[in-house]
Amino acid sequence: MEEKVNSSWELLPLKPFTDPRGTLKKVLRQSQLKNTGIQEVYLLYTNPGGIRGNHYHKNTLEFFLVVLGTATVALQAPGEKTSKTISLAAEGNLLLKVPPQVAHAFKNEGEGQLIILALSTREYSPLDTDTFPQTLLI
Repeated sequence: MEEKVNSSWELLPLKPFTDPRGTLKKVLRQSQLKNTGIQEVYLLYTNPGGIRGNHYHKNTLEFFLVVLGTATVALQAPGEKTSKTISLAAEGNLLLKVPPQVAHAFKNEGEGQLIILALSTREYSPLDTDTFPQTLLI
């Protein structure tokens, strides 16, 4: 079930399966992708105090899952005068869906490494970037 948090971005709750061996978290299923065409999957490792993002994409849809640590996340949809800040932690079991045009930034406020799994509908190319700066976190 999808939980609408804002008119543009969404937090999608995960339902981990846990047994004596450990935990399994299904991040995304085909039924949730709705033909989005994921082209790139990567891990972001961010040191304490580090900031990632501070940009938006005109055409790229992205999904983010905190794997380790806690991130302060700022999001700002087109036409909004201010950004909204939320906290995402690995224990929260929430997948963040950020559609095109929504500015986003992540900050590691913790003392250890922050690891985020990211999925993108566009493969990054320095020759044809779809990344446009917009400072949300400093």
